[in-house]
Amino acid sequence: MSTSNNLTIGAIIARTVPFLAEKHLPNPRLEADLMLAHVLDLPRVKLYSEWDRPLEPAEIQRYREILVQRVQGWPLAYLTGQKSFLSWDFKVTPAVLIPRPETELLVETVVDALKGRDGVCGADVGTGSGIIAIALAKLLPGSRWYALDLSAEALEVAAANAARLGVAERIEFRRGDLLEPLAGQGLALDAVVSNPPYIPTAVVDTLQPEVRREPRLALDGGPDGLDLYRRLLPAARELLKPDGLVALEHGADQRSGLAELLAGLEFLPEPLADLAGRDRVMLGRRRKAAGADA
Repeated sequence: MSTSNNLTIGAIIARTVPFLAEKHLPNPRLEADLMLAHVLDLPRVKLYSEWDRPLEPAEIQRYREILVQRVQGWPLAYLTGQKSFLSWDFKVTPAVLIPRPETELLVETVVDALKGRDGVCGADVGTGSGIIAIALAKLLPGSRWYALDLSAEALEVAAANAARLGVAERIEFRRGDLLEPLAGQGLALDAVVSNPPYIPTAVVDTLQPEVRREPRLALDGGPDGLDLYRRLLPAARELLKPDGLVALEHGADQRSGLAELLAGLEFLPEPLADLAGRDRVMLGRRRKAAGADA
């Protein structure tokens, strides 16, 4: 895309939209706006009130650099450094998985399952950017969460998001493998929530190029995509209260395999589909021991 030092906001967007469309990007106008808003450090809506503002040469150059990265396959969220999830904007970096709308169902399911409980305490395993723990802390007032991740870089991003969104005092960030940071501490949790890596290893390298730029650690779920669940669920069972639950995001073809794992550990599996009708979330409630209600 050619540039000129006399370009205005409106003119450069008018040039950028067809350029991105030629590169087969799905939302060229939205992406053109978001990238320019990022370069100018403005809310997107502010672009329209400053439509005729001339751009500085350095601004044009920075915008051009970001456009090149985008058409080379870098995810938009990594270029702008943020991604919306539910009602909030989250900081994201290449150290974390980019939040996706499907995970909103996971959060909403947990909120519905736990509402009405007092003093909720739970764990978000593989927290990444922190969207799950932070959203649950926001939507369940007074609840406390452990946000766990193997990546120190991801935990830094998550902690920054929690501080910016005002829930840092109710989330404790710990580094380690799955639930290992909580083992042996006498905890009794209301919920273990996770969106773990669930893509089969052989499939990861066939994903779209921009998805492959996300951390492989957050994508690769082993040969059948269920390796992390096999390790996570026995540990979760040991940490949950008798009426505790697990809530898990999973692949659309993994419902039966995950339900079998849950049932084998004496959880009652409850599958939920997303808005497109695809299996996406599995809730697992502890089975009551015989005579528990007697």
